[in-house]
Amino acid sequence: MKKHVKFERMVALAGVFAIQATQVYAAADANLAVPDSKGVPNGASVKQSNQQTDNNARNEAQPLRSTHSGFALTLAGGGARGAAHIGVLKVLEAEGLRPDFVAGSSIGALIGGLYAAGVPVIEIERLTLSGKLKKAYFPSNRKLQTVSYFGPYFLARAVLIHPQIGLYSGRSVSKFVSKHLPQGVTNIEQMPIPFSCAAVDLTTTKAVWLSKGSIADAIRASNSAPGFFRPVKVGEQVLVDGGVRENLPTEIAEAQGAPAVVAVRLQAYLEKVNQKEYDTLMDYGDRISSILLSEIENKAVDKADILIEPKLPWMKMSSFSKKDLKSAIDAGEIAARKALPKMRAYQAEHAVHASAVSPI
Repeated sequence: MKKHVKFERMVALAGVFAIQATQVYAAADANLAVPDSKGVPNGASVKQSNQQTDNNARNEAQPLRSTHSGFALTLAGGGARGAAHIGVLKVLEAEGLRPDFVAGSSIGALIGGLYAAGVPVIEIERLTLSGKLKKAYFPSNRKLQTVSYFGPYFLARAVLIHPQIGLYSGRSVSKFVSKHLPQGVTNIEQMPIPFSCAAVDLTTTKAVWLSKGSIADAIRASNSAPGFFRPVKVGEQVLVDGGVRENLPTEIAEAQGAPAVVAVRLQAYLEKVNQKEYDTLMDYGDRISSILLSEIENKAVDKADILIEPKLPWMKMSSFSKKDLKSAIDAGEIAARKALPKMRAYQAEHAVHASAVSPI
């Protein structure tokens, strides 16, 4: 009798766990527009792997809404290393170089998305160094969250129920973005600078370009790192972190037709480290992910006209301490200044003249 009651309790608990998973998916369904097939920024969203389809997509790309500096900016993913993007944006803004289009993946989508929506760079920096960005990614202690997650997970699997996947729902990311967007800017179509971010559809394995609908939900999908955050379900698509296939989404920027594509890599400098640097599960995963992201970035650099490569060999993707984030911002500034002569030369060569703009 006791065994029977215990089993019923297990079933009940697992059932609640499974219901929560359904609710998590449903929360993101309504506000993100992702077409089922062909797509390019400003029109649709799904990149096809077939080369002919890629060529057609580029031909169908919509023109830029405005012209300031004649370049599209692509920001890579890479966890806490993404703070370097802030340093890059600070330098570009100080030089009066405002991109005509912004594309990003993972944290590059978050920082680039806020910037394209009109959030001042100095405010993005403040949110990052204050710890609020870290809180968006990790709303609770990771170790405690891991313990509280795997217990119910294995319990649910024991009674053949499929539980939610991921330590965190990811809603904290979308809430963070929504909270800090300028008033009246909620959808990608309303952004002052055209924007698109990369995600990957688990059902088709294809990269997806998110260019319409909720800014917060698009950025959440692009940041849904497998294992850490639950996939975002939109219709028949199940979206995860863009870094899985397109960590440096230069193809999105190229499809916009800007005279130049400026790409900011985050995994350009990976150095040899002692084995003790990855002797925990977290550090081990960090090291493996860095290697994979570096390889994915390598395949995308050919579509970039100018590369900005902050030197962050010492920084782990999970290094969200204020000291490390500040160092990453500084590294971004150094790398951007190094690239300025090439940007100016490229503009002169292509007769593109940047107009000075005040900080947004």
